[in-house]
Amino acid sequence: MDALLWQLADEYVTFVGDRPQEFQRAGDLVVAGAVVFSEPDPAEWSTCGGVPHGKHPVYIGVARLSEETAAAGAAYVSMAVIPLADPEVIARATFEDAYEDAQPLTHEIGLLWDDAAMDSLRFSGPRPADYPDLDAFLTHAASELAAAQAAGRAPWVDITVNPDTGSNVLAFPVQAENASCYEGRDENGELVCLVLTAE
Repeated sequence: MDALLWQLADEYVTFVGDRPQEFQRAGDLVVAGAVVFSEPDPAEWSTCGGVPHGKHPVYIGVARLSEETAAAGAAYVSMAVIPLADPEVIARATFEDAYEDAQPLTHEIGLLWDDAAMDSLRFSGPRPADYPDLDAFLTHAASELAAAQAAGRAPWVDITVNPDTGSNVLAFPVQAENASCYEGRDENGELVCLVLTAE
């Protein structure tokens, strides 16, 4: 898997300053709807289609800010990968940009979630008891991320937000204005990987 992750970084992280310095396994994303990589409260958003419902591993590419621009060692995430097949299959896949328009990101927190999780935090879906609204969720996520950074731990948090589907949110710090989603498909057109970038 490591060789594949570095190959994908070379192909899809276009700004050299955002190239990951390391990859980490960031838990699993529980998918019960269409996958979205976005800022917390987007006015509009695009989805990465076709991800099977269920639990899927997520790998994140971690970059670090220079001492000149921020506190030494401050980390952020510049890409995430959701593999849906063996690395050998993904390496041969054809990737296409799934987002027709620019998907804005803030310079603080990016969320990898599905539309069931988004519905729970923003709209009419079942509310998680601990997070009655999006602001409460973001306060908690920001606190957890700050604690992880201070302790030198991986810069991501995993929070379940939809009690009916089990859908969760992976939140991590980003230094970007836009998100992209690239869908990798095999020779039969089956979705085998998502590559999400923050640049």
